[in-house]
Amino acid sequence: MTSIFISYRRADSMAFTGRIYDRLVNAFGVRHIFKDVEDIPPGEDFRSVLDKALTVADVVLIVIGPQWLMITDDEGKRRLHDPTDFVRIEVETALKRKDVLVIPVLVNNAVMPSVEALPPALKDLAFRNSVVVRNDPDFNPDINHLITAIEKKVKGQSGRTPIIIGALVALAIVAALVIFLVLPGMNSAQPTATVTAQVAQVSTTTAPTLEATKAPTQTTEPTVAAVEVTAEATEVATEAVTADSLTPTVAFPNGRPLQLLYNDSSFYVFNSGSSIAFSSLKFEALDAAGNPLPVAYSGSNWSSQNANLTSQGCGALEPVQFSQFLNPSKCKFFNSKRTNLQSKEWFWRTASGGSTFRVLWNDAEVARCPVMAGSNTCDVRIPPA
Repeated sequence: MTSIFISYRRADSMAFTGRIYDRLVNAFGVRHIFKDVEDIPPGEDFRSVLDKALTVADVVLIVIGPQWLMITDDEGKRRLHDPTDFVRIEVETALKRKDVLVIPVLVNNAVMPSVEALPPALKDLAFRNSVVVRNDPDFNPDINHLITAIEKKVKGQSGRTPIIIGALVALAIVAALVIFLVLPGMNSAQPTATVTAQVAQVSTTTAPTLEATKAPTQTTEPTVAAVEVTAEATEVATEAVTADSLTPTVAFPNGRPLQLLYNDSSFYVFNSGSSIAFSSLKFEALDAAGNPLPVAYSGSNWSSQNANLTSQGCGALEPVQFSQFLNPSKCKFFNSKRTNLQSKEWFWRTASGGSTFRVLWNDAEVARCPVMAGSNTCDVRIPPA
């Protein structure tokens, strides 16, 4: 997956960069976005951290606001001319790499710096094609244009993967044929030349099926088909492991039913039983090891609109930042709907960084559900009344 590095100056474009960051997290996942100084741990050598992040980055976004070029330090000197400046290091390092996509992102009506205005080490930046991200009502189409440009980079990288996999599988097939056909032939009455010719013929035109493992002389399917079958089998195996590891857990199988319905932009809890108190519910994101992350939502926030989740009612989380809401058909009416959410409350989204989230009832865990992109459901049962 493509790694994206965002470079910006807080004093110049912090608010704009925050909006851009949120949309990129929604599109690519929080693990793949590095946001400048906010991702540098306290006490770390920022030069080393930046160098590592930029080394693995596939895309570097240079967010340029109206004051990006002119901001000065305490002595009145332009920070961009200081070799130890954060932004200077980031841009200079990115421009040195030939395999990274460097995109200047112009915000707040900023214009692209001229060659003459840039320090010598950064002059190449003036020749990089920029993307303009304007404020509302143009923000959404502008940010979508930026995401499309990044996705083209992603597809360009992923296009080489099937070729590499196919070559490796083909080599494995030839090796298997040598083991099953040539080596046994050395101890048999069959002439070596005949066996060698047979291996050459089979390796270039056919591949063994599952039956060929028992009877190597039987060959039916083309090599390409064998590669496709192998890839399909690998994919199925991966899906089986993933699905198995994310199977929802239920602590009270005979308890009162709730159903959680969600996608990567919205979340709903549907109550098919008797009325319950919103304030009893809480949700927390968990990492792959099952440890809580600082991403959670308390049902008491729903209570500010309605204290109870009634029978056949729904509680909804539809962050105003997004528009592709799930809108499940089961939710005929809403007891409470929250739209103004902070990112630290996005427990169900892939952007949370969690692998699962747990459901708490009066602070006791009652279930765990998978954090996955796409439309999902998770059946939960709370303790009997």
